[in-house]
Amino acid sequence: MLLAFIYSILVIIVLGFLYKWMIDRESPLKIPKAQAIVPVVLGIFSLPLSFAILLLFGYIFHNVFGLTLGDGPLLFASFSTALFAAGLNEELAKLIFTLIAVFIFRKSIKNVYEYILIGGAVGFGFTIVEEYIYSSGVIGLVLRAATITVHMMLGFAMGRHLGLARYNKVTGSGPVWREYLLAYIVPVAVHTLYDALVVNKLLSSDDEMTAFIGVVMALVALVLTIVLQVYVVKRLKSPGTVLTDLTKMSEGTSP
Repeated sequence: MLLAFIYSILVIIVLGFLYKWMIDRESPLKIPKAQAIVPVVLGIFSLPLSFAILLLFGYIFHNVFGLTLGDGPLLFASFSTALFAAGLNEELAKLIFTLIAVFIFRKSIKNVYEYILIGGAVGFGFTIVEEYIYSSGVIGLVLRAATITVHMMLGFAMGRHLGLARYNKVTGSGPVWREYLLAYIVPVAVHTLYDALVVNKLLSSDDEMTAFIGVVMALVALVLTIVLQVYVVKRLKSPGTVLTDLTKMSEGTSP
């Protein structure tokens, strides 16, 4: 319990530093304090909502299709479990609260970059609770620390596509529904692929070769995820000068 608490504080410090850095990147524009804090709080509530959605999926699978999540061959079960027990439900919960935050601050949002901030803030709040619940043991903490910003990064992607959809709608300069769909599909795809590889069911196989393949899959996913996090952080150095120029967001009030 103490270790999980200490790790949660570390999560808040690391993600808080990244979040503040991103807010400062928008200079000379600045978001109101409420717009910075409220999405993080909403993100905290997105975790219990994701559990509720997971229970709904489980109920539908069992009572409608007569199946249990994780049934089938090991590789198929790894991907189906990752999709229905993590990717779809967690990203849907975060999307719902991201849209709520966008609706709350619809009159003050000035550009696409602020959509990115809101998406990342919801991912920030989600991570605080998730890391506290799932952190266990020193090895587990080390592995989770390597992917500490993932939910925030997925939130950035979600917010970016939502912002571009809104901008395209206001200006008529590009596709709208494609961006709305990508706001959900991209985080779900990345999240599902990561979980399917890192916690794949091959790891629990009694066959040594199968278990070895499972270990390789998990290690590859961890390395690629670390690289992805570095790549996203580097890319975030430019939106402050690019996406903050897309400022025609005040026309109309819908997300």
